[in-house]
Amino acid sequence: MTLAIPPLQDVVRLTGHDVETTAANLRRYYRTSGPVWGYTPAKRVAKAVFSSPIPREAAVRACGLTGNKQGRPHNEEVGGLIWDAAQGHNDLICHSLSPQRLNLRPDFAINVDPLFFFRENGKTTFFYLQPRRKHVPGRDGLRMIASTIMSLFAVDQFRDADLLLLDLSAPKGCDNRRMKVYDLTDLPLLEPTEMERFFQRFVDAYDILTAEGVTRKERTKKPPADRGDDLFGGSLPA
Repeated sequence: MTLAIPPLQDVVRLTGHDVETTAANLRRYYRTSGPVWGYTPAKRVAKAVFSSPIPREAAVRACGLTGNKQGRPHNEEVGGLIWDAAQGHNDLICHSLSPQRLNLRPDFAINVDPLFFFRENGKTTFFYLQPRRKHVPGRDGLRMIASTIMSLFAVDQFRDADLLLLDLSAPKGCDNRRMKVYDLTDLPLLEPTEMERFFQRFVDAYDILTAEGVTRKERTKKPPADRGDDLFGGSLPA
């Protein structure tokens, strides 16, 4: 069975200083079952929060209406912090972005998904949400994420775009999240050659695990998600 390629954020945090370290990190990743819930509800609300001056309580409530019940309190917490980050940016015209694939070779691509972009003061800004409390890349990893996003999306008419990267992780040794808002001044872009070497280490490690026959530990089956109502009271699409 082909090993599923992790999301960009996990690719970045699992890639070590050499192939052997990366393979060890990746081996542990595939042997762990992984969470049964995610941050889709909070991601869905983010664009609405930046587009409309809605009350904080409404944003929090919307993030807790859908998805696996175990994840709802975490999504509510993230929704409140997204609302906090949006203050001063409300009432923008936000445009959804389709995910793009970072093709490292014909059979290997990583999904890259900034959620939307907005225009403010004549400038385009891409929005990327890092919603996890733990198991997140460090500052250098966030630079790699920013560089990857910009290499794929900041082209043609978006060549001069900026990035708003919202990191909602907890500082090391703390349980509570701390909102950190980064732009490209904080996360200077890496050179393409550095990015290529970085991702090549991950690809080489992935090939080692494939040759070993490592398989992904199955997740505990979860009940069908209760999609509930959206922020404005209508039924969410399946």
